[in-house]
Amino acid sequence: MPGPVFLEGETVSLRPVEREDIEFLHRVMNDRRVWRPALDIDPMNAEQGEEFFETVITNGDGVHCLACDGEEPLGVVTLAFSQYGPDETSRARSAELAYWFAPEHHGRGYGSDAAARMVRYAFEDRNLRRLSARLGSFNDASRGLLESLGFEREGRLREAAWYRGEYHDMLVYGLLRKDWDASESE
Repeated sequence: MPGPVFLEGETVSLRPVEREDIEFLHRVMNDRRVWRPALDIDPMNAEQGEEFFETVITNGDGVHCLACDGEEPLGVVTLAFSQYGPDETSRARSAELAYWFAPEHHGRGYGSDAAARMVRYAFEDRNLRRLSARLGSFNDASRGLLESLGFEREGRLREAAWYRGEYHDMLVYGLLRKDWDASESE
């Protein structure tokens, strides 16, 4: 059973990821429809699921929420601070947005709602100034989601991703609070 509601979206609730959710994480992160586009090619056994929970979810270097429809877990949405280091994060007031959803929930708007709620939380509650996101150039769904939230493409890392037997570019997207504020008032 998912933990208490932390943030409420239009169609999803965001809840802290609990130890009881490891089985869901383990199942979905081993689904090729999730790990391939996420470019995370290693399988995860039960012990690694526990380790992921202990070292990533509970390490304090980000905000990790389980997106749920009622009591049903759908996916995970995250604000990651570790790439900047604790001092850089506080000075630059920035984080990276990341998300993944179980394939049976793709295309239903859950990811958009969860990401939009996390963006609002980042800017309004955490007082962040900037968000970024990275994705493979082949991931049209993620690109559409980010652009619908006002993210702009800021860069391209040429042939930086290996996906389904070919090299692909990695795209870097960003959203400034001042641009988000403008879009929210429209």
